[in-house]
Amino acid sequence: MTENLKYFSKLSLSAIISFLKINILGSISTVVVTIIGFIILTKNINAGNSGHVSAIPFLVMTFFSRPIGSILWYIIALGSPFLFFALGNKYILTKLANKIIVDKSDTLISPALDKFLNKLKAKQPNSVKSVADYSMAKLKLIENIKKDETENKWLKRIIVFGMKKVKMDDVDFNKEGQNFHDILKLKTIEKLKDISEPNKNILWLIIALQWALLAFIWLTKF
Repeated sequence: MTENLKYFSKLSLSAIISFLKINILGSISTVVVTIIGFIILTKNINAGNSGHVSAIPFLVMTFFSRPIGSILWYIIALGSPFLFFALGNKYILTKLANKIIVDKSDTLISPALDKFLNKLKAKQPNSVKSVADYSMAKLKLIENIKKDETENKWLKRIIVFGMKKVKMDDVDFNKEGQNFHDILKLKTIEKLKDISEPNKNILWLIIALQWALLAFIWLTKF
């Protein structure tokens, strides 16, 4: 128990650091591009007509002066923070999933899945007989995992992350002696093992796209 606690403490610290790195880099790029873009868009706005205009009318004037550039600027300024936040979440979840599968698949993932699936089996021993039944059972299981207070939150999120990727299209539910719970466990672990160690290429791609859009705003008059 103490060893697992130390392990998850290290994972949590690593997750927080990775999340902050992504969002700090993204925030710096977003702020700089937003400020430069605003200066470029407004430099030709008639100062005499805009000097006593409040912020919203001024932005409207800018939009009518440079509609395409203004739309791109709004996308950068308002959309980027949400994008970097979502990217940070997915990055750390993928990173932790890969780490736990490599380090402790047999001692953490497998026992936790057994516990959650046994609880579902006790409530619904013979209810999964079709893809529709499976979908309902998986939703209930995911909800039960999220509500569970005995397992580590990162472990629960990783199991749910893998389970959501599981599909049962290739399973014959009418086959005699088939155990849905064992199949779901194996497929969940397989999905998690398929997760490769993440990289930050997507982060640099988004930052590059921001600067490419800024270059478009600067080089065009649209």
